[in-house]
Amino acid sequence: MDLVRQIERSRIKAFYRLLVERLGEQSWAKRKAAYEARVREKEDNLNLALPIELQLFEPEDGDVDWYILACEQAYDVQQSDSAYSSKRVYPYAMAIGSVAEQVRNIPNVGGVLDKMLANNNQPDTQLFELLTAAFYLKNGYQVSFLPEMSLTWPDGKTKKTPDLLVQAGDASFYVECKRAAHQTRHSLEERQAWARIWARLSLHLLKVAPWSIVDVTFHDQVAQASVEDVIRVVDVVLEKGAGQAKIGSISVELRWVDRGPLERHYRRFSVRPNCPQHESLVFGDVDSNEKRSIATIAGGIVRAGPPDSILNIFVENVANCVAAQWRCDYEVSLGLRSKHFKSLINDAVTQIPPDKLGVIHVFYETRDGIAIEEMRRAKNIDNIANYDASGTTVAGVLVHAVNYYPLESGYQWAETTQDFARVPDLMDLYPRQTLMLSSGTTREVEGDTHWGQDKASKKPH
Repeated sequence: MDLVRQIERSRIKAFYRLLVERLGEQSWAKRKAAYEARVREKEDNLNLALPIELQLFEPEDGDVDWYILACEQAYDVQQSDSAYSSKRVYPYAMAIGSVAEQVRNIPNVGGVLDKMLANNNQPDTQLFELLTAAFYLKNGYQVSFLPEMSLTWPDGKTKKTPDLLVQAGDASFYVECKRAAHQTRHSLEERQAWARIWARLSLHLLKVAPWSIVDVTFHDQVAQASVEDVIRVVDVVLEKGAGQAKIGSISVELRWVDRGPLERHYRRFSVRPNCPQHESLVFGDVDSNEKRSIATIAGGIVRAGPPDSILNIFVENVANCVAAQWRCDYEVSLGLRSKHFKSLINDAVTQIPPDKLGVIHVFYETRDGIAIEEMRRAKNIDNIANYDASGTTVAGVLVHAVNYYPLESGYQWAETTQDFARVPDLMDLYPRQTLMLSSGTTREVEGDTHWGQDKASKKPH
């Protein structure tokens, strides 16, 4: 293991120990056994006549048991993984784990850990609070968590408190953390609508167009499209052998999997389904900004590792495979998916007592692609820059946008920090780093966004 991987592993394991020590070894053992049982129940009886992807267990966002398990297995249990999910967990784990000893000693941190480990609400909220505390520790501050309803305001009332008190020498200020939802409700509804379509469309493609890739664009709400509507457009393209067609509010372009490289790879190796390597073999690239689905009929599978392993299924060879990439360019949908954060910030402002300065951090994931983030940035600039915070002690707002890039070998992450300051030189508060996810030396690029960089490097098919 090279030095970089050793450092990454040590930081992930430090985060793992932080959580398990608080939870207790016996409690974790019971929860781990229950989680593994859920995986086995899902994956014990696979029907190889059907696409394997939909039969596999997928870890859910916001499940602390998965976060702990992913960190426990990281770098040590190579056969067990869910790559798109674990590579999302690792950057958080490393960022917090790099200062785990200091985090462990933060006043009142136990309450934050307990709330997160209860795993019955929104644990990513507390994960972001820990991440923010680690961020301030790395910038040289002393940090304390403030218990809820623990401050009396100048008017004598007890109200919701900010999350952190941050100190440097005699100076101190409040910090409030707002973790936006992983996706807007509309984005989730679209994904659910697509899942219903793909469940039947994939079977149709496997039957009539093996080894095909369809690129589907919805020009109206995805939920308004039926699978019959999509299949009708697909069949028109198939009559031509390839190319594109549009019927009503649905456009489809069809191309074919480059089977040569895929089949050569499978002659030598087994491949984990639902992973970047398989995506690359099918699509020709890996693209975290696109919504993609694959349906594979496995010629055979192997369960790697010891008998008690989980998340360890590999495809030995492929009998048939189809895939899709989809998007919705309907104006109403674009607007609903590119939600700005004015309301979150308004809530945060009301939690900053007037006796000290306050800083607000908003954190979100850029899961909906480049066009949505371009729109969201414009909305944030308009709504946050023009937000009237007069009469408050809020010094500024930092919006942290992140994306994760699982790769065939390893992964990358990117973060764009947008600052909306009411005082000069707000960013001077952060002399060592301005990126939440940084756990070491990280190159920072000023004057650009990670989705802007993605757009500049994007290669058309």
